[in-house]
Amino acid sequence: MSEIRFEMRPVEKKRKKLSIKGSKYDPMIDQFIADGEELVEISVEDKKAPYVATQLKNRIALRELKIEASAAQGFVYLEKKHTE
Repeated sequence: MSEIRFEMRPVEKKRKKLSIKGSKYDPMIDQFIADGEELVEISVEDKKAPYVATQLKNRIALRELKIEASAAQGFVYLEKKHTE
């Protein structure tokens, strides 16, 4: 068996990731925010509405935005959340 050469040393904290990964669904969210609308309906070619809504929900949660994504009758909806 061949030997693996390595170096190990103690550290105080982990390094931060340098790259920020995006999503192909981010432009939909960004446009919704930029347009300033309260509610929009989105149709996505070759994708089922529940799938798109789930992907948008994941991105919204990751970005900690006050937006809600939902799907109904083949359409996806983005809506601003109002805090009461």
